[in-house]
Amino acid sequence: MTLEQVLNEISSLTWSDQLKIAQAIWDRLPKDFGADLSAAQQAELDRRWDAFAKDPTTALTEAEFRERMRAARGK
Repeated sequence: MTLEQVLNEISSLTWSDQLKIAQAIWDRLPKDFGADLSAAQQAELDRRWDAFAKDPTTALTEAEFRERMRAARGK
């Protein structure tokens, strides 16, 4: 089965099942996967963390985030 066939099969599943598959794949990645950030990426993450630490109220709740995503997608 090709990757495209697998993705087509996954697309036919419910969102819940697709999320379970994504989580299962994520859980199988090496613990240090994605740890090789560039200096610019690390600096941006540090900047964002510092901004959050100074004012945690600037962060969105999960519900707020989901609502913004729905609105951005026009749903």
